[in-house]
Amino acid sequence: MTTGTDTGAAPTRPTTAFRADIQGMRALAVTAVILAHATGWPAGGFVGVDVFFVISGFLITGLLLREHQRSGRISLPAFFGRRIKRILPASLVVLAATAALASWLFNAPRALATWWDALSAALLVSNWRFEASGTDYFHATDAASPLQHFWSLSIEEQFYLVWPVLLVVLLAVAARGARPVLRSRLVVGGVLVVLIAASFAVAVWQSGAAPQAAYFATGARVWELGAGALLAVSAPLLGRLPLALRVVAGWAGLVGIVASALLITGSIGFPGPWAVAPVIAAMLLIAAGTGAGPAYPRWMFPLANPLSRGVGAISYSLYLWHLPILVFVPMLVPDTALSTVPGMLGLILGVSVLSFLLIEQPLHRTPLVGSFHGDRDARDAAWAAWRERFASQFLYSAVGLVIVAGLAVIAIGPALRMPVTTAGPAAVAAPAGDPLQGIAAELQLASEASAWPDNLSPSLDDAIRATSSTNPARACFDLGSTPDDGSCTWGDASAPKHVYLVGDSTALAYAPAFRAIADQSGGALRITTIGLYGCRFTQDLIQNSGAGVMDDCPTRKHDIAERIAADQPDLVIVSNAFTAGRTTDGRSLDTTSMVASALAETAAYQVPGRVVFLAPPPLGADLGSCYSRVSSPQDCAVGVDAAWNDFAAATESAAGAAGERFVSSLPFSCADGVCPAFAGTTPTKYDSVHLTPAFAEHIAPAVLQALQAAGAL
Repeated sequence: MTTGTDTGAAPTRPTTAFRADIQGMRALAVTAVILAHATGWPAGGFVGVDVFFVISGFLITGLLLREHQRSGRISLPAFFGRRIKRILPASLVVLAATAALASWLFNAPRALATWWDALSAALLVSNWRFEASGTDYFHATDAASPLQHFWSLSIEEQFYLVWPVLLVVLLAVAARGARPVLRSRLVVGGVLVVLIAASFAVAVWQSGAAPQAAYFATGARVWELGAGALLAVSAPLLGRLPLALRVVAGWAGLVGIVASALLITGSIGFPGPWAVAPVIAAMLLIAAGTGAGPAYPRWMFPLANPLSRGVGAISYSLYLWHLPILVFVPMLVPDTALSTVPGMLGLILGVSVLSFLLIEQPLHRTPLVGSFHGDRDARDAAWAAWRERFASQFLYSAVGLVIVAGLAVIAIGPALRMPVTTAGPAAVAAPAGDPLQGIAAELQLASEASAWPDNLSPSLDDAIRATSSTNPARACFDLGSTPDDGSCTWGDASAPKHVYLVGDSTALAYAPAFRAIADQSGGALRITTIGLYGCRFTQDLIQNSGAGVMDDCPTRKHDIAERIAADQPDLVIVSNAFTAGRTTDGRSLDTTSMVASALAETAAYQVPGRVVFLAPPPLGADLGSCYSRVSSPQDCAVGVDAAWNDFAAATESAAGAAGERFVSSLPFSCADGVCPAFAGTTPTKYDSVHLTPAFAEHIAPAVLQALQAAGAL
């Protein structure tokens, strides 16, 4: 998101009349975005970005058209030079500051990811990075990037790398006929209509097929910038609107933007088709003020008042700084006034004002890029005027910066002194013959720990980085054709007992435990671990956004059911995600329905009385977010959620009624209702859901003991 403003070649001579209403629109848009990120309200605050897209398309295209009308040409070098001055200085400072803080505060994988985010933002491809990573199932629970908001800047600049060049070509073609001004606007307008229609069609299609990717996709967003550009092309017609119609359109647009922010949520098709609402509302507001003269803003005081104009002026800095501050401040000064919503909003405002005064405005107005045509005197005069204008501003802002920096050092002093790791609780050996008690003791100590152990193996950084890549059964749960049983079976091939472990990624996470059980059974067991991540082994097909999962899931479940029915194993262990879901035909399944659907699926195995439902662990904290250089184990230790308790009770009851068994995961996941991020010297999970392969192997004896206690083995 940028403010969309761009001046002519000589920075001291603005080329367009000041639009107080557009400044107010910027204020409204950036306030909606910041409040949504800071408080979750309004739920649709993200539509502020759509408003900015329309504003930017309108202002930049209008500037280019006026330049062409005035001089008969468009200077692309001057245009790109102005964009660099407008966008680059402030954004590079934010990127550098965020990358530096990430290196200090974040865990290693998240810090590295933030550096890549910063690089992609600097190269104007941030949205493509988020579009691609958003489809990665195994990273779906990663913490939000403090630079995620740069996606909108990337889309804008991608548009402006192409649109001015295309506009030059279109204007050159149109100039060959009669009435070149009218013909030029008709040609450009016609192309924009086609571009808008095509991009909107992409947005609607992609929002249904891949909603996560659609949100960041250039092709699904260009129509919004194009809508603003179409307004600029239509400016001569809009200038003829009567005042009464302007007032109606302006208030309708204002109400439309507010209503969009309050009513639109991420659960509906966005950006296609529902971004139409804020886009049309923004178009109405801009159209109402185009060519209206000074009388119109008096009718739009909510947008044209001094406060709105002031917030609108610094909206670019506000947008750049708000998300890093919202991410870093709670880590640096938790449980303080500064980490409350009012404290962070005040800090965002203060830092943004300083950024605007010290970086954004001075460098935007610098004569580094200007049409001096070798006139040294003109260039010297421009530099002298620039120094005179900003000398006192630099001085007062520098004093303010020193004060803010001093307060920040005082506030984060404790964090500066906090060690990354200290010696934590010692590992507890499992009592001989009682693995469950040993794991329980380790979990109990971990749940009370105040410092991270310095001997975790793997380290938490490595666990987050590796995810499931070191899981020996990973290929048995991957996309594609159904794997053969031989490559997914552990233990002695002639073992008298054969066990299947099937399910989605929770079963995959348990697989190392069952490989260890088979290998340590002394030739008594062979265990086949097979399934598909993202594919719950239920009769209903439950939606999953992972690429290709819905295509492969029915076949995988069918193939495995046929193999089980043919093999007639001694035991089938099923483990699925426990959270509620929605079927591919649009039905919402509650806990009871989910359990019933799982039982219906196991009926196809034709092994009555030989099915065990192994509960997944309760949801933990998002390790990528809660574990950092300045966090403690208590930040990652969470209680057992109510949804898991409901699932466990429903599954145990339904399985018992059907003559099957249920095994709880609590004895090897949590202690006294608290689920820590490690046990002994082993990290328990690599995200909020999945066990690390190392911990799965660690709890193998406890899992075996739990199965034996349930009469399954």
